[in-house]
Amino acid sequence: MTVTDLTERLRRARRRLSDPEPPSKTSLRWLNLATVVVAMVFALLIVHLVAVLRDRTVPALVLARDVGASQPFAESDLVAVDLVPDHDVRFIRASDRAAVIGRAPAVGLQKGTLLAAASLIPKGVPGPAFQVVGLRVEAGHRPSQPLWPHARVCVSPLPQALPCDSFPPAGNTFVAQVAEVGSPGSDGTVVVDVIVDSEHIGPALTAASGSVIISLRGA
Repeated sequence: MTVTDLTERLRRARRRLSDPEPPSKTSLRWLNLATVVVAMVFALLIVHLVAVLRDRTVPALVLARDVGASQPFAESDLVAVDLVPDHDVRFIRASDRAAVIGRAPAVGLQKGTLLAAASLIPKGVPGPAFQVVGLRVEAGHRPSQPLWPHARVCVSPLPQALPCDSFPPAGNTFVAQVAEVGSPGSDGTVVVDVIVDSEHIGPALTAASGSVIISLRGA
């Protein structure tokens, strides 16, 4: 091999290095396939992550509007949102909505506030504008179905029971909300704690010293 041939070969090698041949069609197909596979795996990972986070979420209660201190919660005051539980964040689950209706916050709460048990007035203890009064209700002077907390009832003192149909109710008859129901005594008498506002505290205290008839009221 002459020096001329060797020089020519070196020149050709340098040309191939400076101008590489374009990849073949087969190489391009494999490259495109690999790109598609990587994209699909990435998409599946995203879907899996979203599904895992969704499974971990818990419906929680949030205020739909501003609620003042000692103002009992109504059904329309509460909405449910999905939250990922955090051990540092305490909140009331949407499944406990029924136990919240009728209770009141200890301080005013703004719309969008995540509801927590610590922000509620303890169960059975009304706000400053309300009072709990215990009523002795004999067997036959209450509905056959059990009374439950937060139920609205009409309380009619005896011996002359009057309906709660008129507004304001006639005589010493008044509408109240059940706070707690005691266990029946040996004679069937049950003590029913009711929550009354300042307007009806007088009639409620009067009724507590005698016999009453309790009937259920619609919402």
